[in-house]
Order: sequence, then structure tokens, then C-alpha cells
Amino acid sequence: MRLAYGIKILAYRFFNTSLGKHILKSLSGFVNVKNLKQSNSENKYSFIVSITIDTESGYLRKNEHRVWQKSEPGAYIGFYKGIENWRSLLNKHNVKATFFLSTNCFSAKGKEYDKIMRQLKLLIKEGHEIGLHLHPDSDLALQMSLNDRFRYTSARFYDYIKINQFIKTSKNIIQKKLGITATSFRWGNWALNTDTVKALQDSKFKIDSSATPGIRGHLNDEMAYDWSKISEHYPWILSKSDYQSTKHQNSKVLEIPISTFNFFGLTLRADPANLILLQAAFDYYYKNADRSKKPFVFVIISHSIEGIYDDGSKTKVLDVMEEFILHAKKSKNARFMNLREAAKL
Repeated sequence: MRLAYGIKILAYRFFNTSLGKHILKSLSGFVNVKNLKQSNSENKYSFIVSITIDTESGYLRKNEHRVWQKSEPGAYIGFYKGIENWRSLLNKHNVKATFFLSTNCFSAKGKEYDKIMRQLKLLIKEGHEIGLHLHPDSDLALQMSLNDRFRYTSARFYDYIKINQFIKTSKNIIQKKLGITATSFRWGNWALNTDTVKALQDSKFKIDSSATPGIRGHLNDEMAYDWSKISEHYPWILSKSDYQSTKHQNSKVLEIPISTFNFFGLTLRADPANLILLQAAFDYYYKNADRSKKPFVFVIISHSIEGIYDDGSKTKVLDVMEEFILHAKKSKNARFMNLREAAKL
């Protein structure tokens, strides 16, 4: 796994060089989206772009290596400075985003806790959405509240009773600390399951955005997730019988999936790891997604830690996102909204 991650980082660094960008640009025409239902009618409704930021402990090293909450839950800089850097970019362009918050932030102490609270209150004041992001194995605040430790990230290792406890406890922590009711949810590492759908409905969550259509991973470890049976790219109502079914529509939770696309046999998430591919994915969806009856929601995923180097400076990811925002704003009827706003359309 370490070797694969090392190769991924090297590829990331190469394809963000001038030569790498030139190569990708020449190949960007091969970006497509499988199973995207299209319409011959006029696309008269808006194309919504929702930037979602998984907000956690961690940071980037200067070599672009990601240090995640799982390995360093006490690296709280990912919360306060990470949020600050993202806020600076988003507010500059008047873009409202959804910040999926790990309650691990509330385990910070002293000045770091104060810095985190200041940033979270500013997010609320500025109109950004705060949802819940669940990482049971690295959320120290959740573990302290339940007086227990947990080994796994993925929901597949927990039963309904435990999942329900995680969600209710975390939602209550956010309510107590920030005075808001979170209604949007993303399970850490996209590792939602059927019992989670039931628990989300019981806790009155309205939106989930854990789905990565066509992608699965970590199948043999504690971060396992699987959305390989999902081929839908439009929002659907989650199933309480089988979370990978789009036919049952028998819960009260709306799934707004992370946008995925295909490139030379790979299925990738829409994220700011590479500007060329993100713009190509946006352009493909913008041209082909059916907007004849209602808006389409293009969901981008990033992380608070991807906006912060360990010295506090902003990252290349933020530069990529800024270029993407400028690119998207050139398109007619393209609008930026958080998920809560998008779900109302």
C-alpha cells in the first residue's frame, strides 16, 4: 500500500509540472462519464457546482505527501489553518461550500481549540454549510463521549446499534458546540453501508454525499468501501434495504453523489488533484448531463488538510481550485451552492 501511495504522489507531482499538464491536456478529450443519462431537450435549468470539504486533522508536507487524521489525530492545524485557507479562497470568489466536519476538532485544547472555534463560527456566519463527517477510529472527541476506542473506519465493521450511536452522539456534539443542526453527512473514506442509511433517517439527516459511483477500495482493510454497483450520477433516495440500490427509494435521505468520471480505464473522483482532469470532467458533465427538468449537481470533493502545508502556507490544491472556479464561472447557468441549498432546487 505504501508503494502504491508513493507512486500516486509521484504521478501527482509529475502531472502538475508543465510537461505533465501538456500531456494531460492533449489527452483530456478521452475523459467521459459512463452511464450518464442524457436528454435531447434544452438544458434550461442551472448546472450546480457543490464544493465539499472533508474537514479533519492533518496537513500536507512540502513533497505533497498527505498526513491524514488517521495517523495524526492531534494535528489540529488541518482544522483551523486548513479552514482559514479554504475560507479565504471561497470568500474571494463568493462561493458557498459544504464542510463535512469530524468532531475530532472538539478534542483540541487551549489556543488550538479557540482557533478552531473561531473558524467554525466564521463558516456559519459566512453562509457555508457544516455537515457531519464520521471517522470513528480517529475521532478522539467521539471516543471520549462514548468512553470507548474503535479500530475501524468503515461502517461494514459495525452493527446498526453502534452506527446509530456514532451518528447521534456526533450530531449532538456539533449541536452543543456550535448551536446548529447538521443535516448533511459523509462517512469517512466513503465507507457508508445499509445500516447507516437507517441510522441517518432515525437521526433526521436529509442528505448524504458518501457515494462514489463506480469506485471501491481498501477492500481488505479497515477502510473498506464499495460503490461499484452504482452507476447513477443524478441524486436519488437511498435504500434502507441495500445502500447500493437506486430502485427502492424507501428512505428519507437524499443521496447527492460525488461526481466521478472515466479516463483510460480508471474511474476517478472530481477533485482538485489535477486541474486539467477536473476541468475536463466539469465540461463533460456540463455538456451532457440532463437539465431539461431540474438542475444537475456536480459535486467536488477535497479536504481541509489539502489546503494547508505543515508550515501554515496555502497549497497547490488551492491554486488549482481557484483556476477551476474561474473556469466554471465562464459557463452559462453554472452556479456554486452548498449541498443544503442544492437539495432544495
